[in-house]
Formats: sequence, C-alpha cells, structure tokens
Amino acid sequence: SFKWVISLVVMIVISAGVIFGSKAIDDMANKKYNEPVEIGFTIESTKDVDISSMNTADYNVKSVQEAYDASNQLVAYIVELTTIGYNQEVPIEMTSIISADGTLVCGIDILHQEETEYLGVRIETPEFKDKFTGRYLPVVLSTSTTKGSTIDVLSNSTISSQAVVDGVNNAQSFVAENFVTEDTAE
Repeated sequence: SFKWVISLVVMIVISAGVIFGSKAIDDMANKKYNEPVEIGFTIESTKDVDISSMNTADYNVKSVQEAYDASNQLVAYIVELTTIGYNQEVPIEMTSIISADGTLVCGIDILHQEETEYLGVRIETPEFKDKFTGRYLPVVLSTSTTKGSTIDVLSNSTISSQAVVDGVNNAQSFVAENFVTEDTAE
C-alpha cells in the first residue's frame, strides 16, 4: 500500500512536470509573437515596382512600392491589395507595409471599405490598425489556434477582422515569394 502511494506521488509529479514544462516550452517558442517590436526606421522615399509579370491575382495585389530610409536603404515593401470582408460585393482596399526581409508588419492602412455600419467599419480605426504594427508574421486572430502574432477580434466584426488579417498575410506571402532572397532574409 505504501509503494502504491509513492508510485501515485511520482506519477503526479512527472505529469505536472510534463504539463508545466510543455507550457513553458510553448511560451518560449511563441515569445516572438506575443508582443510587438519597435520598427527601427522611417520611410523617407518610395519607388514603384513593376509587378506586371508577377502572380498578383493569387494575392489580389494591385501595386507594390519599395520603401527606403534616409540612407537610401531598402527597408520595406508597401503592398496595396484587396481582400473580401463581410460585404462581399465591395472588397476592402488596403495597404500593408512589410519589412524588406518579409518578417514584420510595419503598418497597415484601410484605403476603402463598405463593411457593416457601426461594426465592420471599425477596421479603419487606429485602435484596430495599430495592433498590427511591429508584429511578426504571420498574424492571426486571437480566436485562432494557429501559430502567429495574435490580433484581437473586433467584437461583432469577426469576418471584417479576418479579412484584414488575410490581407496582411497575403501581402507577406507576395513579398516573400517575389522579393525576399537569402540575402534579405538574414
């Protein structure tokens, strides 16, 4: 009976170690996604990119600009694209600024949208848009179980929120596929 109690205690201790250890490992693995990082540059100039031969339709990309800092160093890509929200008749037009190495969101803007009045239209607010700045890619909604930087859902606007998240991730995928090389990824 005493051996049984000792065995039970050992099993409980091992189980607790596995549970709490896996949580700590998961937290460490996702650390870069938890908090936004500081964007260490200011865009001083831009240059249009010819994207006519690129796979723009796959990502709904309308235009791309290269963004340069004061020392004329390429720091980001400004991607204008569309994404479908709650109002499927009128796509959301947005820009997403993706770091030159394709790893960070440097900012987003909503250029045009006709989402639900009082609900989906909140994707245009600074409170929502600023949540993306400095986030490692990919970004995901806080309701998602997928690995990535979490963005809080606008209450009662899940579809519109998801559309913006999809737009940001599409911009990153387009940049990664067409511009990021081993040199820029380092």
